[in-house]
Amino acid sequence: MNIFLSEQLKRLRKEKGNTQEDLAMHLGITTQAVSKWERDEGYPDIMLLPRIALYFDVTIDDLLGIEKERIKQQI
Repeated sequence: MNIFLSEQLKRLRKEKGNTQEDLAMHLGITTQAVSKWERDEGYPDIMLLPRIALYFDVTIDDLLGIEKERIKQQI
């Protein structure tokens, strides 16, 4: 199963009109960490996933792109 976190983070952040710095400040982490996630060079700590999902008002499944993967499996 593929995880589409980097794509989802970038899309959701841009839709909300926020910067990587905005998200980093909200989570209490560095901007470099958010940048790394969006470049698909790493993943956030699992304990941050609920906070990130709440920030974007989505489910963790949406954040990880699980629905996208389900659709691919059905085809």
